[in-house]
Amino acid sequence: MIDGRIRRAGRRIGFTLIELLVVIAIIAVLIALLLPAVQSAREAARRAQCTNNLKQMGLALHNYESANGCFPPAGQGSAYDGPVPGNLFADGVGLMPRILQFMEQKAVFDSMNFSLDYNHVSGANFTASTTIISAFLCPSTARQGDPYRDAIDPYDAMSQATGIGYAYQDYGATCSTDIDPEGRTGLLASSPITPYRNRTTWTDGMLKAHRTRIAEITDGTSNTIAVAEDAGRDARYCSGATENFYSPALPNVLRDVYGPTFYRRFWRWACPDGAYNVSGQVNNRGLPACATTAYVFPNPTSANNAGANDEIFAFHPGGANALMGDGSVRFLKDSTNVVVLRQIITLRGGEVVSGGAY
Repeated sequence: MIDGRIRRAGRRIGFTLIELLVVIAIIAVLIALLLPAVQSAREAARRAQCTNNLKQMGLALHNYESANGCFPPAGQGSAYDGPVPGNLFADGVGLMPRILQFMEQKAVFDSMNFSLDYNHVSGANFTASTTIISAFLCPSTARQGDPYRDAIDPYDAMSQATGIGYAYQDYGATCSTDIDPEGRTGLLASSPITPYRNRTTWTDGMLKAHRTRIAEITDGTSNTIAVAEDAGRDARYCSGATENFYSPALPNVLRDVYGPTFYRRFWRWACPDGAYNVSGQVNNRGLPACATTAYVFPNPTSANNAGANDEIFAFHPGGANALMGDGSVRFLKDSTNVVVLRQIITLRGGEVVSGGAY
């Protein structure tokens, strides 16, 4: 009896290898089950913040309208393609700088000299234009490098001297659309395989090259997009378009002359070319990145925001957020028909579109 008690007392208490492996397997299964839920919750929070950003812009747009009797110019309209006329921009200022004063950014607004380009060689607007405006950034956006500012501009003396890039934006006014009204393809002689684009029916959106009065929006502000996501734009998506943006201060001097062939810099919130024409599906699900576009610029591509293929784009799964003219925010699905997309962009098309269509 004594020997038996000694033997029992001397036994080691612990897990066997099999028990340990079972516990590890259970933990792994739990993690596998919980991780998507955590990621989904995080994305839901990011999407909610993005929605809030757009609502701030909507409130700012209506405060601007109350103060000025019209909505502000977007910076471009339905005639922006190629070398453009000098009167394309109302005064060389895009949408985002105009609404800063109504978005708790009055200090930045007051510091800007709107008689000079945002990237004027004097550096007068450099500090303001490099200021990060959180409401202009979608938290879901993925970028290489700095998520808040552009890379140092090799053609900009101030950027070179300070080592600071201009601040990004992830939103833009849907200033126009050239999607064919019937969704037909092959309409352009320059590129017969290109879907959707029909320049003969190119139409302005709610926020266009020049100011817009509410009475012009005959489709109704609740049925018309004002601003939508166009996230992730940066210098990699720069097209080779030689677009002549004339300086408001020096009418005979081209703006944005720092880059070769006057490259646009539409990914910067201070750039007057921040609005965009919509020519394809939401999130570009319809074409591969190697597809040919209607443009004949160097290295044409249909990748997001590269030259011709401007579209509503976001990093949210399944679609993108859009601000309607009445200040509400809708989530546009990837599957939204391009004809419907055209109808909710144009400001006076006369179409009847149900909410379930997008």
